[in-house]
Amino acid sequence: MTQFLLDSGDPDEYRAIATLAKQHQEVLFGATTNPTLIAKKLLGPLRQSVSEASTKVTQEKAFELQKQIVLEIINIVPGPVSAEVYADEKTTANEMISQAREITKWHQRVVIKLPTTIEAFKARTVLRREKIPINNTLVFSQQQVLAINLHEQLIQKEGPIENEWQPFISPFVGRLDDINIDGMAVVEWAMRQKRTHNFTPLILLASVRRAEHIKRGLDFEVDLITAPAKVYQEWFTLTNEQKQVVDAKSYASNFKPIDYWEPPRCTV
Repeated sequence: MTQFLLDSGDPDEYRAIATLAKQHQEVLFGATTNPTLIAKKLLGPLRQSVSEASTKVTQEKAFELQKQIVLEIINIVPGPVSAEVYADEKTTANEMISQAREITKWHQRVVIKLPTTIEAFKARTVLRREKIPINNTLVFSQQQVLAINLHEQLIQKEGPIENEWQPFISPFVGRLDDINIDGMAVVEWAMRQKRTHNFTPLILLASVRRAEHIKRGLDFEVDLITAPAKVYQEWFTLTNEQKQVVDAKSYASNFKPIDYWEPPRCTV
């Protein structure tokens, strides 16, 4: 059964959406914290006393605020809460590993968000060997999905990793929609490949922008969905009959389709 996660940096939104979900016989299961929104939350009080131009948020301050927010969210939702390492094009694997080891100490339900880059794959190798659950984020292609699945197979061959949570793969559908590419096609492909080849990572539908994304995800029985509060405010308040008749595909009628790619080999 598909589980719902909220993507936000504001604990008050988690409380509100958890309550809304319960009112409509749904469950807000978990969370993906959004570092951009966390940074805005930190900048808010700072901007009251200094000009935006002179405001500088240190990585340490953002990291500490993320910890406070994650621990607050843990008390609101029953499932996994993803927390992201700070990473840009210059961040090394060792820097990501160091951050991830610290973040994973916060709580046993924390899942580490890593970007899907070469340095992050190096970090993923070390962290998965340490049995740390990973949410691979910023996924945009079928090839990235396959690479993460095969990487996980290699790690599992070294010895079974028993965690409360399987690792996640997060295709960013809204970002692809923004450039007129049908992002949901990546999610649908990922679910087909998972069922065909028994891949273990959970597919997390991310960068959700509209109720139609949720409908398509549910129709294809995606493992997890993470969406912002405004999308859930629309979706959860629909009746079951209204949800059934949501036209989940016409919004993408003018998008460039993604050709279904069949990898030549899917085991390692």
